[in-house]
Amino acid sequence: MTLIPTIATFIIALSSNQVHLTHEQQIAVLQEAQVAYDNGVSLQAADPVASIESFRRSADRFQLLIHDGIKNGKLWYDFGNAQLQSGEIGEAIAAYRSSQRYIPSNGRLTANLKHARTRVANPIKSENTASIFTRLSFWHKALPTQVRLFIGIIFWISCWTLISVRLFRSIPGFKTASISLGCAAIALGLSVGVDIVDQHQDHGVLTANEVIVRKGNGVNYAPMLKDPIHEGIEFEIIEQRPDWLHIKLPNGSTGWIHEEDAQIVSLKRNHLVL
Repeated sequence: MTLIPTIATFIIALSSNQVHLTHEQQIAVLQEAQVAYDNGVSLQAADPVASIESFRRSADRFQLLIHDGIKNGKLWYDFGNAQLQSGEIGEAIAAYRSSQRYIPSNGRLTANLKHARTRVANPIKSENTASIFTRLSFWHKALPTQVRLFIGIIFWISCWTLISVRLFRSIPGFKTASISLGCAAIALGLSVGVDIVDQHQDHGVLTANEVIVRKGNGVNYAPMLKDPIHEGIEFEIIEQRPDWLHIKLPNGSTGWIHEEDAQIVSLKRNHLVL
């Protein structure tokens, strides 16, 4: 079996873009990550401290594979589980959000992300400005993207099939049925489109324990908010400047944070800020 250098050696080498793991080494590191995770689970009751250390070792190895350029929803999901078990709530949420970019309809992922969000200290609630469209389109989040796409295609085909049949024979209720099917298909198509746009919108998650949101991109700018905000809070990215992020929080507030205090979730580059 191929011997692999220490994890620390590989992290240093990979960070300088000089070395990549071979396929055999990737498999070995993955096995190490899985063994460490299973060991952490087995120690949770008997030795909680050793359990957390084992989960951290597991997370380190999953992260090594991510740094090596592997883009895989299951890998991000496993990385999130290890981070969550080790108490790193911000990193766990960011990993789950990255996993969603690849496997958005995975039930276990959705459940784990929801659980991780409940562990965020002092969460910021979203704006309570739901539009009529939002209230009427509750199914937008209730149904997975693939399901909405499939139903939308069925409705669209049914609409045009109805129109085609109508050319040759009279159909009771044709106008109501065709308009309903067409509108439903368009609504579902727009819903899927919103998902696609959101998937390519850069988001972020705070990974530092406390973060000061400032009025500008520098430490000399005054704080935007009275108190610091906490690890695990999610945000949209408005603008990026060297070492700084202009963000929009769930309640609509905007401000600047230091990039090292967060992890960016992006399809263009699953960016880990360490």
